[in-house]
Amino acid sequence: MMRCWIALIVVGFGAASVQAQSPACTYDTCALRLRTRFFSGVSIVQGREARRVGKVGLFASRVDVLAGGSDSVRFHYQAFRSHQNTGGILTLVGLTGAAVASGLAERDYEANKTAIWSLLGVGLVFSIWGGAHLAAGNDHLQQSIWFYNRDLPR
Repeated sequence: MMRCWIALIVVGFGAASVQAQSPACTYDTCALRLRTRFFSGVSIVQGREARRVGKVGLFASRVDVLAGGSDSVRFHYQAFRSHQNTGGILTLVGLTGAAVASGLAERDYEANKTAIWSLLGVGLVFSIWGGAHLAAGNDHLQQSIWFYNRDLPR
């Protein structure tokens, strides 16, 4: 009896993941890729017509296509969002430290020399740390897109 329930649950989950992609969704119409434009930055686009489904910025926007994908797609998409948001916060903290150091330098450099260089050092560390998270997030996004495209019918 327990095997019947397990089989029913497995088949049910399999059917739910198959229904997530419509039959009209082929590689040509639904494949995802990254597109970079000078003024608009990096976007996630879908299909031949390059319909924008998401934007990649300092913080991760929600991309429903990836959030509703298979387990591998969702795993890498969630890792992307986590790394991207953490990297964005760390980068902003680093830039804030540099901005405060700049403000102190304008007031009186000699009196604030230690604080200025300390803030610049801390800001640099946070910016590098944030950049590492942003790079890891980019890698997870590309893996998520790859797994999504791999599951599409040709």
